[in-house]
Amino acid sequence: MDRDGEERLLFVCFPDAGEAAGHYRAWRDPRISVQVVELPGRGERRDEHPYRDMWLLVEALSAELVDVLARPHVLFGAGLGALVAYRLAQRRVAAGLGVPRALVVAHQAPPARVARAVPEQAERADVSLLMSDAHVPVAPPLPCPIRGFGDPQVMTGWGEHTGAGFVLAPARAQDSAALLRDAVLRSAYLISAMAGRGQAPERPGTKVAESPR
Repeated sequence: MDRDGEERLLFVCFPDAGEAAGHYRAWRDPRISVQVVELPGRGERRDEHPYRDMWLLVEALSAELVDVLARPHVLFGAGLGALVAYRLAQRRVAAGLGVPRALVVAHQAPPARVARAVPEQAERADVSLLMSDAHVPVAPPLPCPIRGFGDPQVMTGWGEHTGAGFVLAPARAQDSAALLRDAVLRSAYLISAMAGRGQAPERPGTKVAESPR
């Protein structure tokens, strides 16, 4: 894991179902520190047994990333990775381990609707993770803002999982990876700038931003 740029806001990425961490290696950026989490059973960790239970995965990640997430950070996930990032934030907040500056999610329905959003490229273990998410205990809204990218019909409901405001930027699943990267990193710059100014969180609610161009 990359540990450079200690003075910059850490942006921790969780890939979608079937994706390896290498998909996000190009997300390096001089203004923020980007780190990609490789899940067991994928990419460089393909020889490890993949998790099939969401809560067991989150418990393992919480322990594995405890030192990494000790610094100010944003959690980002696409597809299945969005649910992993959300559940990790939920677990850490409940345990008093800290609150992310923000949670950024892309192209994934919120937890209550996850059973309807199994991607075609998902492997059996990933499908099991998605299905098991329905059994994770309900938790209070996160005390950090959530930023979303995706089809408004798919993303509807994320605002219920935060007490600090939800902003959605409409985006199409078929848009290029570069377009999503640019949009998400712009969001990271905004979050970093707000944190630097000590700006207060937004009021609860949902806002729809302009589509990234």
